[in-house]
Amino acid sequence: MLFKNAIIYRFTKAIPWPEEELAAALAEHSFTPCQANDTYRLGWVAPAPLISRDELVYQNGRYLLLTLKKEEKILPASVIKEEIEERAQEIEEREQRKLRKKEKQELKEQVVAVLLPKAFTRSKLVSAYIDLEDGLLVVDTSSGTKADEFTSFLRQTMGTLPIRFVALNEAPAVHFSNWVKTDDSPTPFIMGDHCELRSGDGTDTVIRCKGTESLTDAISNHIDAGMQVTQLSLEWDDKISFVAVDDFQLKRIKYLDTFQEKLNEGGEEEAAARFEADFSLMTLEFSRLFKDLTSVLGGEDMSAVVQD
Repeated sequence: MLFKNAIIYRFTKAIPWPEEELAAALAEHSFTPCQANDTYRLGWVAPAPLISRDELVYQNGRYLLLTLKKEEKILPASVIKEEIEERAQEIEEREQRKLRKKEKQELKEQVVAVLLPKAFTRSKLVSAYIDLEDGLLVVDTSSGTKADEFTSFLRQTMGTLPIRFVALNEAPAVHFSNWVKTDDSPTPFIMGDHCELRSGDGTDTVIRCKGTESLTDAISNHIDAGMQVTQLSLEWDDKISFVAVDDFQLKRIKYLDTFQEKLNEGGEEEAAARFEADFSLMTLEFSRLFKDLTSVLGGEDMSAVVQD
């Protein structure tokens, strides 16, 4: 269980429900497959099926792992359009008139209702963990839409979810730009070979740079012209590489040799034990990584967080 992305949320107050209440609420909203007329279904599934197929919360120390499953019907727009056109043509020829816009919308609803029961389904899983000690929710996705879907359904499940995106005291893009311009990143981070710049003049100009020997030589002029680095590839502590985004999101996470060596220290383990070991190491290192990254970006703004 190694995350490939991380969208990070801060709980703005103490986590308002104990683990037992969380597990009970998730059970009430567990996943059930799509019925004939459903376009999609959301529900909680076991996040660690190798360990337990019944438990909807997997706890490892201070970390709680959850997994949301989405099953949706596949109805290609071209299929719907073709069916609507055939039915509309038949009606227009029979009644010798053109269908009104409202009638075509009603026809579309009828077509979808007929096709839904016959449609194939596809499923997707999104996992996240709650850090009880640091008060964070970390969602394994690079899609803001999927993260919103996860947090919205968790809020619906629990009745409350007091979170916000991690807020920093200083703009990450300013730090990223300075690191690239001076070709110097703070320890324990090393810059990679990828960055993205955006203009701040309202034109929304985007420049992507990848694979160059020196990012500084490639884009210093653009920074001097007022553009800012909003995404930057970094390596942390010789263990994890990722693309840092200016909204404190981590994309394309990869685990380097030093990290992999730690994973392999246990040798050949059964699958369940390996899952536990992987998750335990990942969350431990993520906690250190988030603290280091927050620190070099000027620290976290905790003004909106209610302190106990």
